[in-house]
Amino acid sequence: MKTKNLIFLFLSVFYWMNGSAQLRITEISYNPPESGNDSLEYIELYNSGAAVLNLRDYKFTKGVDLTFDEILMQPKSYLVVAVNAAAFERNFKKSAVQWTGGALNNNAEVIAIADAGGTEVIAVDYKDTPPWPGLADGTDGNGRSIELCNPDADPNDGANWKASENDLGFQINGKQVYGTPGAANSVSCGVTPDYLVEVSDGVFSPKDIVINEGESVGWNNLKGNNNINGSKNTYPNNPVSFGNGNPSTNNWSYVFTFDTPGYYEYQSDPSGQKGSVTVNKKTVIDPYPYRTMAEVKGVNADGVADSLGIRCLLKGVVHTINFRTSGLQFVIVDDQNKGFAIFNSSNNFGYTVSPGDAVDVKGKIEQFRGLSQLIVDSLKVVSTGNQLVVVKPVNVFEEADESGYIQIQNVSFKDPSEWKSGGSGFNVVMTNGTVDYNVRIVNTSDAFNAPIPSGQTFNVTGVLSQFAGSSAPFTDGYQLQPSYITDFKALSATEDVKALDNIKVSPNPVTHLVKIESAVVPRKIEIVDLSGSIVRTFLNTNSVDFNNISSGVYFIQIRIGDKIITKKIIKL
Repeated sequence: MKTKNLIFLFLSVFYWMNGSAQLRITEISYNPPESGNDSLEYIELYNSGAAVLNLRDYKFTKGVDLTFDEILMQPKSYLVVAVNAAAFERNFKKSAVQWTGGALNNNAEVIAIADAGGTEVIAVDYKDTPPWPGLADGTDGNGRSIELCNPDADPNDGANWKASENDLGFQINGKQVYGTPGAANSVSCGVTPDYLVEVSDGVFSPKDIVINEGESVGWNNLKGNNNINGSKNTYPNNPVSFGNGNPSTNNWSYVFTFDTPGYYEYQSDPSGQKGSVTVNKKTVIDPYPYRTMAEVKGVNADGVADSLGIRCLLKGVVHTINFRTSGLQFVIVDDQNKGFAIFNSSNNFGYTVSPGDAVDVKGKIEQFRGLSQLIVDSLKVVSTGNQLVVVKPVNVFEEADESGYIQIQNVSFKDPSEWKSGGSGFNVVMTNGTVDYNVRIVNTSDAFNAPIPSGQTFNVTGVLSQFAGSSAPFTDGYQLQPSYITDFKALSATEDVKALDNIKVSPNPVTHLVKIESAVVPRKIEIVDLSGSIVRTFLNTNSVDFNNISSGVYFIQIRIGDKIITKKIIKL
């Protein structure tokens, strides 16, 4: 009886130990490509044994919180544990057990499970740094889970984990999702060569190949007594040696990864037949490729930027002050007066914003209330003291001029009482009598605490910003942002007269379009016939159209400020 009890005890311990050892963690999605709180984190468990495994009272001791109810895992079967079972099932169309607390760290963490007796049976200390797969491999927020290359492989060796290769057919935040939750993994532990060469009776097919640095070549011996000899003893000019030793008639395979660029020769010793591998230097893909302003400023019909999410390098000259008290908010402009807003909510990267600085800015394009902004990742001052572009006079605010260096002319304050400091800034409305313009004065400008500029009419210079609604369409909310009080230039009667003295009208005689050359865009232009009747009126423009006006002699009355000049013109 005592012997039978000992045998029973031994078998119980054996089956308990065998059951504990058969549990594996084979797939982890620790940073799905979601915004805000992740709802699609999951851990895949695998029963690698030949017996049913009862998970009752098994529990996670590290990573997340969950104590299992009675769940029977069949041999060679999978079980997925997820942070949000409903979200998991909705997206992956598979069932999952929801853990009760905690979340997976996006950088590194230990996930551990203990059996019903409290003994730890599996622990995986995953990371997002080599040799573990990371962002560059498509995981860690880029859409791919990480998979163990073989259930029996060491789960704490990062080289045994690879980014999933199984496309699940849907996207999250523009990122394609890859994984195999609840199914066999899509990766393997073996090295798959990038190029294959067949070896048969000393003949290499293909004989000469061209690859890139870091790629691998595999040779498969199909027939004959062969080897691969690329040693520097045989070929002294080879950058490094490679080869698989003595010749053999076996159906052998040999793989070599070429990490050093250059030209390599090799041979099969018995036949003396030769082959070559040309290794080109790897092309480094810049994560911030240079883009012109014109390339990144496009929007659709709803005003939504078509460059959202793009990481790039923008170059330009600073044309504003820093519009933020902390962090960065300013505008750079190219030589075609195409500008872009530069923003970082808290980090100024040690840079003091100064108009005239030529800067290189790297970052990611986002949009806030219609305003396209490059969120700064790095910034470099290339030169200082550069000239600003010639300011562009405008009559209306429109998307084409967003972040451009512009000027509204012959405008006055519609309600001077709006000029009062407070908060992060204030808005005033200025008008030319026909069009109203919103002007934004921020608290980092010297205009914020200054008295309202004196004068009746002004030319106001700044950059065109936008503050539309919180969601598309972004088709309104444009406002001019001056940097300094001196950006409000009062027009005196003397300046009006000077502007009038320099006016030129051409061509004369005219058949179609007349251009008014003036330092100031006229507020009003009227075409008057010889009887004194007004034939046509134009507002805030420097050109008039004589099309469909009868031939004859006319007068053009040009109003700038409160002054009028009259020019005689002949219509052919």
